[in-house]
Amino acid sequence: MKQKTWPDRSDASPFIAFPFYKSNDRDGKIKSSRRSSKPSLSSIPTHAPDFSALPFDILTKIAAPFNFPNLLAASLVCRSWKEALRPLREAMVLLRYGKLFKHGRGGVRRNLEKALDSFLKGAARGSTLAMVDAGLIYWERGQKEEAIALYLKAASLGDPAGQCNLGISYLHAQPQNHKEAVKWLLRASIGGHVRAQYQLALCLHQGLGLDRNLQEAAKWYLKAAEGGYVRAMYNASLCYMFGEGLSHSHRQARKWMKRAADRGHSKAQFEHGLALFSEGEMMKAVVYLELATRAGETAATHVKNVILQQLSATSRDRALLLADNWRALPSSR
Repeated sequence: MKQKTWPDRSDASPFIAFPFYKSNDRDGKIKSSRRSSKPSLSSIPTHAPDFSALPFDILTKIAAPFNFPNLLAASLVCRSWKEALRPLREAMVLLRYGKLFKHGRGGVRRNLEKALDSFLKGAARGSTLAMVDAGLIYWERGQKEEAIALYLKAASLGDPAGQCNLGISYLHAQPQNHKEAVKWLLRASIGGHVRAQYQLALCLHQGLGLDRNLQEAAKWYLKAAEGGYVRAMYNASLCYMFGEGLSHSHRQARKWMKRAADRGHSKAQFEHGLALFSEGEMMKAVVYLELATRAGETAATHVKNVILQQLSATSRDRALLLADNWRALPSSR
C-alpha cells in the first residue's frame, strides 16, 4: 500500500494501614502501647481475586494479542492458566514457522503457501499476531475480503497492528470507508501504534472521514515522529517549516528533517542537503545529496554536481566515500 507522505494541497496492589495506639499520661507524655503492632493472619482480608477462576474464554481473549514472552509469563501464573493458554503457545510455534517460510530464513526455503498455512493454523488457535500475518499475505495476493476479515477479528480482540491494518484497508478498499478507517486508526493510535498515528494524521490533514484539522494532524505527526516513524518525522518537519498546525520553528524543522534524513528518507536527505548547501557546509551537503540521488531523487543530482565542481578532488573522493559507508539509523519506518 503506497501512500502519499504529505497531502497534496489540492486534494496496584492494596495496602492495609494499621493504627498506632497511644495514650497520654498525666504529664502529657506519650506512652507506647504494649499491644503488638504486628497484625495476625486473621486480621488480613482474604477477598483478593482468584485469577485461576477466570473463565477460559475471557482469558484467551485477553491473551490473544500477547507476544511469546508475555504469553509464557501468563502461563506460569497457575496450572489452570497454563492449560487454558496451551492453544496460544502452540500458535506461537506456528507463527514462528510461518515467518521462517515467509522470509526464507533459518535454512528454510521461501514458501508463501506453507507460511499462510502456518499463520492460519495459528489464527485458528486464537493468536491475533497470526491473524495479522495471514491477512498481510491475503492482501498482497489481492484477496482483500479475506484480509479484512482477519484484520477485523484481530482488531476486535484489541490488537493494535490489526486495528491499524484494518483502518488502512478501509482507506484502500472498494468502496472506501473513511469513517470506519478513522475509527480503527484512532483506536490503534491511542494504543501507541506509530504507523496508525501517522495514517490518522494524514486523514486529519486531508479531511478524510472527519473534518480537516491541521492542529490535530500535526499533533499525531509529532507523536508518531517521537515514536520513531520516519515519514512522520519528515511531515513534522514540514509542519514546523510552514507553520501548519504547529508554531513556525526553523530549529525544530531542521531537527526533524535531519532525523528523517539520517534514517533513510530520500526527500529529507534532499531537503537537508539543500539546507547544508545554503549554509556553506559543502562536504556534508554532497553526502546527503548523493544519498538522495542514489535513492531516486533526481532533482538532487544537479545540485550535487554543482557543488562537486567547487570541491577539490580529495574532498570529492572523501564525500563520496562517506556516502558509500553511510548506514541508516534504526527506525520504525
